[in-house]
Amino acid sequence: MDNSALHNEKEIFQRIAQGDAQAFAEFYEAYAVKLALYVSRFLGSELWAEEIVHDTFLKLWSIRETLTTVETPAAFVYRMIANRAKDHLKHQEHEVKLQQHLVRHFQQANTNTTQDQLDYQIGERLYRQAVQQLPTQRALVFKMRHEQGLSYDEIARELDLSRHTVRNLLNLALKDIRSYLLEHGEITGMVVLLFFLK
Repeated sequence: MDNSALHNEKEIFQRIAQGDAQAFAEFYEAYAVKLALYVSRFLGSELWAEEIVHDTFLKLWSIRETLTTVETPAAFVYRMIANRAKDHLKHQEHEVKLQQHLVRHFQQANTNTTQDQLDYQIGERLYRQAVQQLPTQRALVFKMRHEQGLSYDEIARELDLSRHTVRNLLNLALKDIRSYLLEHGEITGMVVLLFFLK
């Protein structure tokens, strides 16, 4: 770990704790690239590394008033980054398992009982209705990602948005869809879709 990026990190953290945006910008400029490289080694993805670094600095700013007690600022931020990277890896593993479960569920829907097929059809119809209820931009971004299979970068370029905005719109869309399914769906037909959208 390189602690030479700033001569007096503790002083910088003291200034950040007092709401000094310039000090925060200085710390960001000194460490953002290094942290992104550090995270990308864990994740194998520059895109997610940048997202995690961005989110970590947002979190750092939100807890700025607590930074006065931090003795080693660089080590503190590296720990924050490492923890978020581990959480991301756990979430990825969870998503893979859910997607595998979803595929098995869809395959079984073609061979199981009439009731199973009916449950699936009900779930699929409610899911489509939920997507139709989304605000226009959320619906567009959601369909581009999950129906057309476009990447965050491709969506951002197509709609002239930042990747961060694209991700936020997708998160909001998923929350809206979950809420709609919980409100209108029956548990038997919706369990898999609800888990998949977590």
